[in-house]
Amino acid sequence: MTDSSNSAAAQAAYKDLAALISDTTIIPAWSPDGSCVGFTSGSKEQRQAWRVDLASGEKSPLFDVAALRNALTKATGVTPAGQGVPFEHFGFITPTMIAFAVGADRFSYDIPSGSAFLVPAANALDTYLGMTAEARSTPRPFKRYTPLVDPTEAYEVPSPDGKQLLSIQDHNVSLRATVDGRSRVLTQDGAAEIQWNIDWTNPMFVMLGLTPPVTNWSPQAAHIAAYRVDFRGMHQAPQVHYLKQEDEVVYRPFCKAGGVLEKLSLFVLDAIGGRAPVEIQLGETRDTYPCFAGWLPDGSELIVFLMSRDCRRVQIFAADPVTGATRLLLTEEGATFVRMHHDIFYSRKPGLAITPDGKHFLWMSERDGWKHIYQYDLSGKLVAQLTQGEWVACDVVRVVGNEVLFTAHSNPARPYDLHLCSVPLGGGAMKVLTEGNGKHQCLIAPDGKTFLDTRSTPSEPPVISLRKLDGTLLNAEVLKADISRLQQAGFAAPEEFCVKAADGVTDLWGVMYKPHDFDPKKKYPVIEYIYGGPQVAVADHGFTSASLTQGGMALRVAQYGYLVVMVDARGTPERSKAFHDTCYGTFSGVMTADHAAALRNLAAQYPYVDLDRVGITGGSWGAYSSFRCLVEQPDIYKAAVPFAPGFDPLSCVLYECYIGLPQDNPEGYRKADLYSMVAQVKGELMLGGGTSDHATWTDAMKMSEALIRAGKLHQFVVLPEQYHGFDSVHFDYFYRCMSAFFDQHVKNRQPAAA
Repeated sequence: MTDSSNSAAAQAAYKDLAALISDTTIIPAWSPDGSCVGFTSGSKEQRQAWRVDLASGEKSPLFDVAALRNALTKATGVTPAGQGVPFEHFGFITPTMIAFAVGADRFSYDIPSGSAFLVPAANALDTYLGMTAEARSTPRPFKRYTPLVDPTEAYEVPSPDGKQLLSIQDHNVSLRATVDGRSRVLTQDGAAEIQWNIDWTNPMFVMLGLTPPVTNWSPQAAHIAAYRVDFRGMHQAPQVHYLKQEDEVVYRPFCKAGGVLEKLSLFVLDAIGGRAPVEIQLGETRDTYPCFAGWLPDGSELIVFLMSRDCRRVQIFAADPVTGATRLLLTEEGATFVRMHHDIFYSRKPGLAITPDGKHFLWMSERDGWKHIYQYDLSGKLVAQLTQGEWVACDVVRVVGNEVLFTAHSNPARPYDLHLCSVPLGGGAMKVLTEGNGKHQCLIAPDGKTFLDTRSTPSEPPVISLRKLDGTLLNAEVLKADISRLQQAGFAAPEEFCVKAADGVTDLWGVMYKPHDFDPKKKYPVIEYIYGGPQVAVADHGFTSASLTQGGMALRVAQYGYLVVMVDARGTPERSKAFHDTCYGTFSGVMTADHAAALRNLAAQYPYVDLDRVGITGGSWGAYSSFRCLVEQPDIYKAAVPFAPGFDPLSCVLYECYIGLPQDNPEGYRKADLYSMVAQVKGELMLGGGTSDHATWTDAMKMSEALIRAGKLHQFVVLPEQYHGFDSVHFDYFYRCMSAFFDQHVKNRQPAAA
């Protein structure tokens, strides 16, 4: 094959990394007696099922595959497809019996006898009417309000006793009984301008142990915590849909910086007797962010997080669900933001966990300059600072017995490695439970005695081991990812790097992705994939195995013949508070200087980096960052492709946490403004955006107009009916446009005359 055909094949292959990489994760089936964990691995044609003993770590086949296939054929009269296990997932009914589905048929399988039992299909009419037991008890989708974006799909939340399912219907809180499938509403005043809402956690994340299971339901299923959201007076952003015979305009409530913010009031609803909703007494909440943080185990109180609009003041309350009365447990104030806005506005992630005994809560704080865990009792008295040091505690995962399990960047020498750690309640020595560089993602067994540890680095595919809760290794290789198809398609392993920031002192870490036919003797053009905002660190220090992740997109761009670089500069999270705070007040801070310095230092370190051919791209806040880099660092960046662009700090409440309100800090907003910079554009520019992205489409239009008025040529890729993220068809089209643009203005760029 020619070089061009090899390149085209690699570009096509990298559209779907999942087809090139397998066995990167385990979906565990934990035995009900705690004796083993089961899972499947391998391709669908040759899939196997395994059993790992949780006491010894020994791995063995769960059953004889031929016997299972024969049993299924006997039960159905149909031979299963392929040669291996004909299902991906299963669960244990008993320690020796599993349940699974093959197509539309459901089975149970007794492992010792080798007998398969076809579960009788439900009556067709009952299924149609939704009256089967499964239909009544299976969570159904519903739409819930999510700030700034379209209503998002969630699933009904089961009550702790499994008798009711919680959702939002027609702007009101609704319960559906599993006994008969019928619904009743708990609120009556929900409407377009005043809606009820609940928090929602993806049950798959909870099952995998990736998200602490905080639920609006009280433990005894007697009460429900819910929000009443008042949109009156807010800006209504138009969302125009063009593709039908008649144009359609939808208006979405959208808070501008300094504008009217939706008012959230927290209530407790009676799930049993239907008494009137009880408002939690938090005072005036118009310019605050109330957040339900959890119930005490006995349901006697709920814990509430309340943050000021500028994110600099947080209060923690305990509230009585019957009277709504509150008592203050903790107040924390900071010279800058105490919490990142996204964590509260979107994900309801307050950094607070209640201990299983209901006597304490764990609080994440950066008060000593690093994010650490503090233990308080329920009177608000500080018991102990559980972790300390020049490293970052990330998230409390679980409390098992007297041990707090948490994730952390615990190695200061490698500040983005992620480990599972433990520390005793009340204080004591912290222990790192995982070994080896890289990212560790851990699934803890239901009984809390063992965990599965998936370790990877950008260049090392995932290996899954089994460990006791004290970190003792039971099995070093329960499963190892198969990247043989990726290697056949052509794979040059990404490389971590560390370079100095613009101050010449601070270390910046990043990842460089390479084309499939990478040759270190050649010089390569560079595309930087940037986000740059204060909400997230984007460089993935684990192995990239999914196409729609930041790393997956970087790998894909690299196949066009580029080195793709991602680096987290000062102003981003997951390092020290001082590192993060460089964004405060002016928003951009030292961002462009750091990114330019990173590339200069990278080129000095790696001779194959061609600093004369550099482009930059990024979406959302990455669009802001890429445009600003193009303007402020023209000696480095020759072309930029900002897409789904958040160009205007005044356009959105999301900037307030880092710049303040425009009424209070007009100079900060003036310095953050991009439209005033268009006259300084020297490089080539291509914009991209979706017409249904009401959050940023206006920003893109304003930027195009500003460029036109300044006489600056630019391209504008319009993606009809696309939102803040693009579907696969439009995503592929946009990548083709971006590739052609960068080929012209970066890869094939002619050097300027001397």
